Amino acid sequence: MKVKLTILFLYFSSVLIGQELKIINAKQANDSDFFDYEDYDENMNPIGEMEFLKGCSWYCGGSVKKMIGSSELNENNGINYSPSNAHDFNKNTAWVEGSADYGIGEFIEYHFNFDEMNNYDGGLGINRILIANGYKKSLETWNNNSRIKKLKVYLNDEPYAILNLLDSFEIQTIEIDEINFPANKTTKLKFEIIDVYKGDKFDDTALSLLMFEGTGVH
Repeated sequence: MKVKLTILFLYFSSVLIGQELKIINAKQANDSDFFDYEDYDENMNPIGEMEFLKGCSWYCGGSVKKMIGSSELNENNGINYSPSNAHDFNKNTAWVEGSADYGIGEFIEYHFNFDEMNNYDGGLGINRILIANGYKKSLETWNNNSRIKKLKVYLNDEPYAILNLLDSFEIQTIEIDEINFPANKTTKLKFEIIDVYKGDKFDDTALSLLMFEGTGVH
């Protein structure tokens, strides 16, 4: 009997260990590595707005088919807070969750599907997440609104990882194991808020950018 109980204990312990989620810590990066002005004049003075991932990137071939969110803050003075704002290359917009508190349990979900791409053979994938945490259009706005401290990630509805984000105004990066996007299939990545850094003024939790770098483009 003791032997059987020991075997059962070891079995269930191995199952629980196998179910533990990987913890991935964000790394601090610099805005200057990812943002550049639209153009420069002959004296190298900047022209226009700052652009994210200007020039060649994973998005030369990769894309997100669809985005959904569990909630969003109501539009105010013509400004919307849609989940799609987290993937629009624009630091001045943001997804802001619409719950009555700090948004614990709220999420955005990305759908990847390349069926419309001619002769797609499943070669695209992602291995890095780029995040502008909070509402980045100004430092004052960033401080006033809450930011994300932890995200729980689901891959095709299965728990995948916990991401520990930095409370930083500048860009941060997260290295992940490569996730490939097979042909003739939709791949889903869901990011759920499970902890926050509280804002100075508002409960609302914001995310300006959550975008990707990856493989299969060049």
